[in-house]
Amino acid sequence: MNFKLLPHFLFSTFALSTSAVAQLAQDSLLTGDEMEEVIITGNKGATLTATPVLFISTKEKDRLGVSEISEALKRTAGVELKDYGGVGGLKTISVRSLGSQHTAVTYDGVALTDCQNGQIDLSRYSLDNLDKMTLTIGEGNDIFRPARHFASASILDLYTPTPTYDSTSYHLSARIKAGSFGLANPSFAIDKKTSENSWCSISGDYLRSDGRYPYTLTNGENRTREKRSNSEMESFRCEANFNSKIGKRSFLKTKIFCYDSDRKLPGSIILYNTNNKEQLRDKNCFSQIQFRTYWNSGFSLLANGKFNWAATFYHDEGKKYPDGEINDRYFQREYYASAALLFQPTRPWTFAIASDYALNGLNSNLSNCVYPKRHTLLNVLSAQYSTRKVTATATGLYSVYLNETKIGETPHNKKRLSPALSISYKPFKPEFRIRASYKDIFRMPTFNELYFDRSAIKRLNPERARQINIGSTYQCTPSRTISNFQITLDGYHNDVKDKIVAIPRMFTWSMINMGEVDINGIDIQASASFSVKRGYLIFLSGNYALQKAIDQTDKSTRYYGDQIPYTPRHAGGGSAAFENPYINISYQINAVGKRYCLPENKRDNRIDAYIEHSLSLYRNMKLKNVEFSVRGDLINFTDCQYEVIKYYPMPGRSYRISLYVKSRD
Repeated sequence: MNFKLLPHFLFSTFALSTSAVAQLAQDSLLTGDEMEEVIITGNKGATLTATPVLFISTKEKDRLGVSEISEALKRTAGVELKDYGGVGGLKTISVRSLGSQHTAVTYDGVALTDCQNGQIDLSRYSLDNLDKMTLTIGEGNDIFRPARHFASASILDLYTPTPTYDSTSYHLSARIKAGSFGLANPSFAIDKKTSENSWCSISGDYLRSDGRYPYTLTNGENRTREKRSNSEMESFRCEANFNSKIGKRSFLKTKIFCYDSDRKLPGSIILYNTNNKEQLRDKNCFSQIQFRTYWNSGFSLLANGKFNWAATFYHDEGKKYPDGEINDRYFQREYYASAALLFQPTRPWTFAIASDYALNGLNSNLSNCVYPKRHTLLNVLSAQYSTRKVTATATGLYSVYLNETKIGETPHNKKRLSPALSISYKPFKPEFRIRASYKDIFRMPTFNELYFDRSAIKRLNPERARQINIGSTYQCTPSRTISNFQITLDGYHNDVKDKIVAIPRMFTWSMINMGEVDINGIDIQASASFSVKRGYLIFLSGNYALQKAIDQTDKSTRYYGDQIPYTPRHAGGGSAAFENPYINISYQINAVGKRYCLPENKRDNRIDAYIEHSLSLYRNMKLKNVEFSVRGDLINFTDCQYEVIKYYPMPGRSYRISLYVKSRD
């Protein structure tokens, strides 16, 4: 088989078919709970799955006091957010200390990818353009998915809204946000019903910020007040969607997405060295198509196709470079095709098979570029047994990675069989369930980790991880006053071999193999709503995570038995919202315990614990066919000075206001 022609053929085929507020000690703070399937809202489905679930819909974002995807995830137990501060800072997530490359991100059912570093920058995607998002760790109950969705330890699904049309044929909405540090963020969205069974939409937003927020610089006993510099950024995002229903049982979805950002990188603050000249330009365009159909025979078919193009331009100045500056250019392309078949012979049993193929290529202007390519073949076989009392799911993923380089030695190809099993059981009423899950996963090093000297050690081994989760869920409606009470408790163990740990820098990261890491933790998530009287509602939620992620590689090293970098032992948070006919109020608290920036847990490497408080006021109104929403946020109102990444101070007190208008014809 000619692999060079196969991706072009597959992609062309698809293209043609479209024409509790926590109290903490200073060293022991609550952390966000990380759960195997996350939906950030109280949802009955969260207690029915064989893996933990947390759900967030955009209807709940005001109550949670969030306006960005990263803010929502930061308030989720078990999720560690890598954040360099400011609007333009890179934002990636790590779930249960497995690293951000172990968390896949999908956009309307198709995975987002970055073959260069394997990390998805969540700041590229707007929460205002989403209807809901879910975070899944391990295997969820949905087995009718592309094979790539089974190839990660966790998966974050982002879903854009599907409009409904009654007497209307279109919706038009606009939003404007403004705030501290020169923030301006206008956005718009329009969708229109084009026929009885189809609709299209266009949306876009522009964002700019100077990022010049104040921070406190500590140098021994000296403390001075400084301002962040070289932190301006601009970005533009737009996307178009066309969805249609074909006949009675088939659906076609297409999407075109474009993103362009130009940001200056403020760099690390070490003593008084604040003069940074780094700049980063990112461009990304992709088109994707999804076809789904159902047959009376019990079979269903899901097919996906995608082409992704991305470019990164990195500039830096300094005497350390021979010409006084560097200008690196990276270009990547991906061709992707997927097909999945679902079969339900009888009501309790469901079977699925999925196959994916992807071709990734990267080239750059670096002298040591070897022009790598990677063919990825993924095949999944799944079986599920589901009744009112028992849900059991088993999957087997067979992965094949074939590497190519134009120059130099080619890394070895890899093959791996990765099994997963989950089960939940309801012993009695009310809605109480116990659950357990196991997943074996395999992650190949990214192109950056393998090939580029400034960012990695070339001879990295692939990561191998095993996840074990045991937990329980409980949901009830005690009275008319207290409704939708939920609580989940999960304990987990992750065993990681040859773990690749990223030591963060703004653009080029340092990668090391930790060898063996043991990760043990407990996640607790609870939520409840109260009806005081008609029109007066109180919503409470809280989470806590205890996580011990220690290096177990070599007893002779000084950091044997130490917590791995950027992993807090304790973290957590909570929110309380009061909705009434006048002005709705939401309060949030987020707390993270101490962490260490390097493998050795000594004082010089320590990052202090912090607690962040925020307050939101919001009001929704409707006048004839026009909906209005006004909101104001006071973020970190206690002006807590803290760092998420060592030497990258986060903003202190800030504000943000927004106005949203939506009209119908």
